[in-house]
Amino acid sequence: MDDSTGQYLNAIGLVPLLTKENEATLAKAIERGREAQARLDAGERSPRLRAQVREAAKAKDRFIRANLRLVVSVAKKYPLPTGMELLDLVQEGNLGLNRAVEKFDWRKGFKFSTYATFWIRQSIGRALDQKANLIRLPGERAASLRAAVRQATGGFEDLDSEHALLHRLTSLTSLNATVGEDSGSELVDLQADSGPGPEDLVLTADDMGTLADLLGMLDDRSRRALEMRYGLFDGRKHSYREIGETLGLTSEAIRRLIGRSLDSVRAQAEMRDIDAA
Repeated sequence: MDDSTGQYLNAIGLVPLLTKENEATLAKAIERGREAQARLDAGERSPRLRAQVREAAKAKDRFIRANLRLVVSVAKKYPLPTGMELLDLVQEGNLGLNRAVEKFDWRKGFKFSTYATFWIRQSIGRALDQKANLIRLPGERAASLRAAVRQATGGFEDLDSEHALLHRLTSLTSLNATVGEDSGSELVDLQADSGPGPEDLVLTADDMGTLADLLGMLDDRSRRALEMRYGLFDGRKHSYREIGETLGLTSEAIRRLIGRSLDSVRAQAEMRDIDAA
């Protein structure tokens, strides 16, 4: 556990838990505030209504802070995906807790924790579907997979074939993972190489040699102009103005010079093709 997680757990552990009567009292205050806000939005102007809205905000804050430990206990039951930490899941669960506080009906008589757990799990589950998986599963399949993972006491090996396949498809795999019976190769060794092959390198070298020969037939100023214009000199393509400043010519003169030089290079290349044929 890192320092930030420990500090967070220590901080929320200092908040007193609520009794069933406390939950009902806070829920009533939140309900009164919601009704007061609706009347204010409709145009009423009353200090009493504004006071009820403020009391509702305080009641909601206390309700949420007193149940942050519930979110942590739920989040701990989920295996952490690569790239996510416990506090990431807790933060998502807190969104579900906030929703539960807003929708809690104190008249039904059951404990808030029972009701809130559903919303916390839903919020964490949706976050995992959207942020942690390489492949987005339909909501029903994703929920089924999460339930199977929670119930697998022996780890992912206890999953049935369908859920094991879904888990593999939605899990990150390191390129350094070993493959094969002797574990002598890594997954990265099996990936296609997108770089140039030996034949490409030979052809490129041959083309560069031909280009050097063709440019060598030009005078120094024409060759330098072409090299700067097409990035053959320093790897950066220069404008007509930049080339003109280097060679002491106007931009228009450089444009005409490069045009004539290209015509000369093309003519020499065509003569080589005729001779080769």
